[in-house]
Amino acid sequence: MAAVPKVGLQLWTIREECDRDLAGALRRVGEQGYDGVELFQLHGLPALDLRALLDDAGLVAAGRHARLGAIEEELPELAAELEVLGTDRVAIAWIDPSEVEDPGAAADRIARAAERAHSAGLRLGFHNHWSEVPAAGDGRSFLDRLRELPADLLWLELDLGWVWHAGGDPLRELEATSGRCPLVHAKDYTSRDGRDDVPVGSGLVGYERVLPAALAAGA
Repeated sequence: MAAVPKVGLQLWTIREECDRDLAGALRRVGEQGYDGVELFQLHGLPALDLRALLDDAGLVAAGRHARLGAIEEELPELAAELEVLGTDRVAIAWIDPSEVEDPGAAADRIARAAERAHSAGLRLGFHNHWSEVPAAGDGRSFLDRLRELPADLLWLELDLGWVWHAGGDPLRELEATSGRCPLVHAKDYTSRDGRDDVPVGSGLVGYERVLPAALAAGA
C-alpha cells in the first residue's frame, strides 16, 4: 500500500497570527485538517510548552527551520529543543544569495554543518529560494552541488514555487532529488515577475503535474 502523504503548514505563512495568539493559531490549523506544522522559531516559549500547544491542537512538528549560523553555533540547544518537539529534522532556512556566488565555499560550509548535525543525531536539510536554482558557468546549479553531498548527510526541502519562479523546472528538480526530499514546499505564482503569491493550484506552477511528481520522489 502506498504511503498516505501528510500535509503541513510552515508557520512563517501565518507568522503575524502566531505573534498575536499562538495557541489559537495552532488550534485553527489543526481544525482545518493539517497533520502538522513546520516551525521557524519557538515563539519565545520553552520547547516543552510549545510541544504542549502542538499536542493540544492535534499537530506534530514536521521539522524546524533555522539559520545556518544557528546550526553552526547553537547545535546542542537546537538538538535538545527538537528532541522535546518530537522531530530530528532541521532545515537551513536561507543563505544570502551573495554566498552562492562562491558556490564551492558555501557547499563546503553546509557539508561541515551537516556532518556536525549528523553527529548530534539530527537530519540536516536545505530549503532553497531563487538564487540556488540557475546553473552557474560550469553548468551546475547550487542545488546540483548540494546533491553531490551524501544523501544520509543532507536532504533537500525543495521549494517548488521558488524553483519555478527562478526559471527552473520543478519536475526536473524532483526527479534529480528523488529519495532525499522528504518535505517539499508548495507555493504558486501567476508570473515570474514580482511576488504575486496566489493559492496553490490557481497559478502557473502546474501542481496538477508537480504534486504527483513530488510524491513519486518520496515527499
